Amino acid sequence: MEFRIKRETMLDVLTKIQGITGRKTNILITSNVLISAKESIISIRATDLEMAFKALYEAEIVREGSTVVPSRKLYEIVRAFPSEIVAIKEIENKWIQIADKKLEYNIVGMEPDDFPSFPDIEGVEFFEMDVNVFKNMINKTIYSALADEGRAQLAGICFENIIEDDVNKIRMVSTDGHRLSKVDYIIEDEEYASGGLKQSVIIPKSGIIEVLKVLEGGKSVQIGFKDNNFVVKKDEEVLIIRLIEGEFPDYEMVIPKVHGNEMNVRKEDFLMMLRRMSILSSDKYPGVRFNIGKEQLEATTTNPEIGESKEVISLSYKGEPFEVAFNPRYFIETLTSMDSEEIVVRFKDEVNPCTIEAKDDPGFLGVIMPMRV
Repeated sequence: MEFRIKRETMLDVLTKIQGITGRKTNILITSNVLISAKESIISIRATDLEMAFKALYEAEIVREGSTVVPSRKLYEIVRAFPSEIVAIKEIENKWIQIADKKLEYNIVGMEPDDFPSFPDIEGVEFFEMDVNVFKNMINKTIYSALADEGRAQLAGICFENIIEDDVNKIRMVSTDGHRLSKVDYIIEDEEYASGGLKQSVIIPKSGIIEVLKVLEGGKSVQIGFKDNNFVVKKDEEVLIIRLIEGEFPDYEMVIPKVHGNEMNVRKEDFLMMLRRMSILSSDKYPGVRFNIGKEQLEATTTNPEIGESKEVISLSYKGEPFEVAFNPRYFIETLTSMDSEEIVVRFKDEVNPCTIEAKDDPGFLGVIMPMRV
């Protein structure tokens, strides 16, 4: 095998797969990348057995063939390579040479036949989404998915196709038990086929992180499901993610249906106040107490090990004055994902969760549990 390819193209794909090939597995070869050259195209594959990536790129093929190369080292070599064109060829004993006129690397390769097979996605029923819409839905839910894979059903994002009030929607929901994020996308196309999705599924957070890399650039993305796999296809790149088994919690049970108090506030004012208040918070003392009145919000942080802080901002408020405490990080991450300049926070009381919405974030709902301090 021997081919020449643009350094920029090679670096882009190697950057995308580092999260897959860098994950530890019981099979050494999964830290490598399979490169195949045929006619005028190279195929690049990577897998950690939970996710699989495949893409096709144009290249100048000198000799057809396949090789398996350490992904991280190839990435580091290409990233530092001085030429705009990278020449890669197989030499004796499966070794791989990467060179230009002045520089040469010779690294150990592996047997292509030992590389895990690519999942079968033949017959996947894809549906198309705008790249920016899909990225927006991910960004509005990924932060509240649980990072601990020990509670598998919470370590992912629920993805479902629903009909609500005769409106067809795609919905994504995540929760870590302390806060919840939900975002809906209305499907305009009457012939929408749901990509083979027959029920709600859970896409692992680790996989969604890799999806964001594939979504860089381009205008549209194709999404589908087959067996226990979530499939994302953009141009000539395909990412397959094994779904989390089990049922997602009944999230509707934790969304408050009745509110007695409503706070309207400028997002940036609220966000910056929370960031300043969180300076003195810690893992042991994470809470910020809100004293909410009709025209102002007074926030206080008390940390016996460091000190205390207080700040007041203006707002519009409907309801009875009351006090409640929250972890500021939950609000900060929710607000950072939102696009609106004005947000609406609704409370029932100091023990039930609040909801966060905004008119410029249609379909989005944030839910945060208060703290007992």
